[in-house]
Amino acid sequence: MPSVTGIHDRRRALTKGQRTRERLLRAAIDRFGGQGYRSTSVSQLSRDAGLTPAAAYAYFDDKESFWKAAIQADLDLLRSEVLAGIAHSERPIVDMMLSLIDGVQRHPLAHRVIVEGSAADLQLVLAHRLFASTTRQIEQGLAARQADGRLSNSVPADQLALGMETIAFSMVLSLVRAGVESERHRIEAVVALLHAAAGGPPTPDERRR
Repeated sequence: MPSVTGIHDRRRALTKGQRTRERLLRAAIDRFGGQGYRSTSVSQLSRDAGLTPAAAYAYFDDKESFWKAAIQADLDLLRSEVLAGIAHSERPIVDMMLSLIDGVQRHPLAHRVIVEGSAADLQLVLAHRLFASTTRQIEQGLAARQADGRLSNSVPADQLALGMETIAFSMVLSLVRAGVESERHRIEAVVALLHAAAGGPPTPDERRR
């Protein structure tokens, strides 16, 4: 996690406009997470941030743009937590899934989107780098295994990686929506399946890369 000094240094480096936008986003994350989209108004968001609605509209066009930006910002925070949690993991895929599911419980907005979100909301989650960047890393690792003969190249690496991403996202979605996040054996079983398809878990050298 970043140090308090580091956070303060970053905030001092921001312009007034950037600080105002961050304040609005924090208010949106809290308000949308607590009340949802329909029960939240731009007037409430601007008041929470200490601004007038007219001032808030200088940063976001409408409530929908507030909503999308808040989801993006909350997922950015969640991704930082997940990455910090697996930085020295011996089993990164398992621990990433566990950390992600645990993290969703600490992020009311992310949790609300996964449990109640529309198809468009879930597409925002799936397109976020929380999943997309992981998929690219998996693709690179699979391609390297195919190149040195440790994994069959009968299926392209990008297709395998996309399939793994789809399974992982579906698992997170189903466990959180069903309220059975504590059933860790399901995560372990799914990751075992993914490892089998990939030719085994990551080696120490692969984890370092």
